[in-house]
Amino acid sequence: MNEKAALSLDLGGTNVRVVAVTESGKILSRQHSPTGSTSAGEIYDEIARLAERCKEEAGVFEFAAFGAAIPTTTIGDNGELAHLPNIPQLEGTDISRELGLRTGLKIVAVNDASAATLGEHWLGASKGALNAVGITLGTGVGGGLIVDRRLYVGTGGGAGEIGHIRLVPGGRPCGCGGKGCLEQYCSATAIVRSAGEIGLAAGTARDVFDLAASGNAAATAIFSEMGSYLGLGLSIVNNLFSPDIIVLGGGVASGWEQFFPATEAALYENSLPDRRSRVKIVRALLGDDAGVLGAAKYTFQQL
Repeated sequence: MNEKAALSLDLGGTNVRVVAVTESGKILSRQHSPTGSTSAGEIYDEIARLAERCKEEAGVFEFAAFGAAIPTTTIGDNGELAHLPNIPQLEGTDISRELGLRTGLKIVAVNDASAATLGEHWLGASKGALNAVGITLGTGVGGGLIVDRRLYVGTGGGAGEIGHIRLVPGGRPCGCGGKGCLEQYCSATAIVRSAGEIGLAAGTARDVFDLAASGNAAATAIFSEMGSYLGLGLSIVNNLFSPDIIVLGGGVASGWEQFFPATEAALYENSLPDRRSRVKIVRALLGDDAGVLGAAKYTFQQL
């Protein structure tokens, strides 16, 4: 009898990715397309088409369910989606119903950063850890928590919103409605904003990375400040959860050499003495596959 498999969705504001994954973590097939500015119904129709192509390409497998990594802080008990700033068309829709009707599969939705955290714990940088934290440094900042080797999602599915730790009272306004959130100082968006504030010509965080790598003092200072804020945020996480390991992923993590020395220093300075050297900070290993693998693993765990 063939090994069971699940479909897994990574739903982003720019692209939709669907993969077929076995229970052992082997990716059998991949499909993707632009998210676009279409209606909710059209987005769900396209996801269903990608899912069908994945199943056809994967061959003869029994598909157990369809996991979905969603960029939202709130997933209702029945699959209702809320707080999707990058995909507002899906606000208030029921992903379990919409995709279930289109695919005939059970839908298991999970926050995208939580999914990436679980993916790294299953097959990546934190594999085997008892307690782990995952942080995605991208356009925004997301997070996830592994407690006793299980993903902890909390009420409403939004546990681990590390990007909304308030670091600077009265600081930069955040899309969540607050001010001074970590996301406003440590994300790719924040890096570009900081560059603009001092007159650096940089359209992307990568541009600022390149300037810093070439020795530009102003760009280097941006990453030093960003790293210090990140280290302060990590110290709060370290003091609260006492994890074995913290995994940093997302596009901004590619600038590791520019920000990590300041991150490490701030983490050490602000962590409780017994936790300063206990926790390991490492880079993610799975890249863009972390989310789809984690959503698949979470799906298998719910069956």
